[in-house]
Amino acid sequence: MKTVSLLTALSLVGPSLAATAAEWQSRSIYQLLTDRFAKTTGEGGTCNTEDRRYCGGTWKGIINKLDYIKNMGFDAVWISPIVENIGGDTPYGQAYHGYWTLNINNLNSNYGTADDLKALSSALHAKGMYLMVDIVVNHVAATTTPPTLTYDGYAPFNQATDYHSPFCFIKDYQNQTDVENCSIGDDKVALVDLNTNSDRVKQTFNDWVKKLVQDYSIDGLRIDTVKHVQKDFYPEFVKAAGVFTLGEVLDTRFDYTGDYTNYMDAVFNYPEWYNVLDTFQNSTGNIQRAVDAVSQSAKSYKGGGLLSTSSFSENHDNARLPARIPDPILVKNIITWTFVGDGMPTLYYGQEASYAGAEDPANREALWFTSYSADVSLYKYITKLNAARKLAITNKSFLSTPRKVVSSDAHNIAISKAPLLSVFTNGGQGYSGSYTVTNTGLSSGTTLVDVASDNCDTVNVANDGSVAVTYSNGNPKIYLPSSALTSSGLCGSKAGAAKSAASPSTLRNTGLLGLSVAAALGYILA
Repeated sequence: MKTVSLLTALSLVGPSLAATAAEWQSRSIYQLLTDRFAKTTGEGGTCNTEDRRYCGGTWKGIINKLDYIKNMGFDAVWISPIVENIGGDTPYGQAYHGYWTLNINNLNSNYGTADDLKALSSALHAKGMYLMVDIVVNHVAATTTPPTLTYDGYAPFNQATDYHSPFCFIKDYQNQTDVENCSIGDDKVALVDLNTNSDRVKQTFNDWVKKLVQDYSIDGLRIDTVKHVQKDFYPEFVKAAGVFTLGEVLDTRFDYTGDYTNYMDAVFNYPEWYNVLDTFQNSTGNIQRAVDAVSQSAKSYKGGGLLSTSSFSENHDNARLPARIPDPILVKNIITWTFVGDGMPTLYYGQEASYAGAEDPANREALWFTSYSADVSLYKYITKLNAARKLAITNKSFLSTPRKVVSSDAHNIAISKAPLLSVFTNGGQGYSGSYTVTNTGLSSGTTLVDVASDNCDTVNVANDGSVAVTYSNGNPKIYLPSSALTSSGLCGSKAGAAKSAASPSTLRNTGLLGLSVAAALGYILA
């Protein structure tokens, strides 16, 4: 991606950074729910997830806590949908999450004003960060269904012909016609399906998204419920948006999900997520599922998934990992997996604080209960993951070279994506076994440093190119050659050369953005 010095980044206070898919590829994304991340004045207060009500988070609140995100190493923020939602209480609570659209031409005033949203965009750009906004083009929300439903309040989609007819709920998710033309939800809250085959609906959305991106200097869009809209809707829509698009296709099939990358820039790698959960669910998880995920991703996604996927471990639609997998070390292996492979890593707010909410709404906790502490183990660990990835990106081939499985057995898998060598086990907490990684392609005698470990443990590559791994408490390994750590700020004395001064542009390129501001500046001035 384009090199931007720290001082230049601080001056980016207005227009979007107009980032390409290739430039997004080098980013790490932090996903948050606006209502649950931070309040304007920074105060706490109650927020019972079971109530499913607005808790008071705002765009101004996000601005006030951007350093909390940036100091963890993230350089893109994905916020929940910004448009006006249906009001009042429903049998499923209020529309605090932003996905129950009423009017796409108005903002959700619960989050703030147009000026507040513009200020958030400017604040992100001033810190060299990207803004990703969640959008919904598949449906609007209603507490009644056609023919009882009237469309008067759903501007600009206020005509019956703007919706698929006859009205139906999806009954068969293996029937693509049902999936695209029928509605999600139920008669308590129906997500009424828009007729995206209509020229009027298409043009309205194309005009709207172009203006939205321009008005708020948006750098990227996350598109909700992608598979529920016919594929030929997307090319013109994406062109009108003029920015990076990342789609949600919730499905287990690689080929089905991968085909959508021919219609937009990228999709979340849901099929791989399912496989990886299977691998690390417990000590008898199936390692072959992770092996298969690597090969299937390479076959199924545009360009092998290098530019066209985002990896993730949690999001707002699924139970958090600790609610599924009680072993914190297995959870740590899964989180690590998302940072060291192909595609952009995405982290869901609260993972850094070990939040453990189960299915919606329990997984949508307020973050202010943590007091935004950076002095917790996963926050520190995720900071290391981002720093290691940023450092690897300085190797020109990292983003363009597909990851590969170099060796595996019933409990271990090693992934090479030069200069990273990452080794995982499903042994779990307390596991102290060993594993020999073969076929590394590394030169004999090369010193590797585990930059994820507390002590930056080292190991030398054997004469046959193998690496002998000894696990500590089942933790994953992220190895970098010691020579690659020079001037990186990672692992101090374990680096292959003496520390030297770094310019602001070097700061961006070496991964020091993954460290706290204080640590980064301390390193430069030392």
